[in-house]
Amino acid sequence: MKKTIAVTVALLFLLGLNSSAFAQGKKHKAIKATQESVEIIRGKVVSVDQANKQIVVKDNKTQADRSFAVSEKVIAAVKVGDEVKVKVKAGSANAESVKIVKSEAKKK
Repeated sequence: MKKTIAVTVALLFLLGLNSSAFAQGKKHKAIKATQESVEIIRGKVVSVDQANKQIVVKDNKTQADRSFAVSEKVIAAVKVGDEVKVKVKAGSANAESVKIVKSEAKKK
């Protein structure tokens, strides 16, 4: 009887260790999926629409104009001609972050 209890406890212990390893694998996949769904666009600001809180950026790779919804803080900081790096979820038009890389005013 004692031997059966000892074997059962040992099996439960091993199953507990094994299930925690599976949980870590799922977490890693979720993080990787989140990283892949983010798109980074570099380009020049073509226009700034303060009323609608949007900026239009000409993508350096595709040479296409892309429009992004941004915050008031970004609208105040960005000017036409600035080189920016926009982080956006794939398939979305809402910018997660906008960083100014170069500015036309700083060049002169």
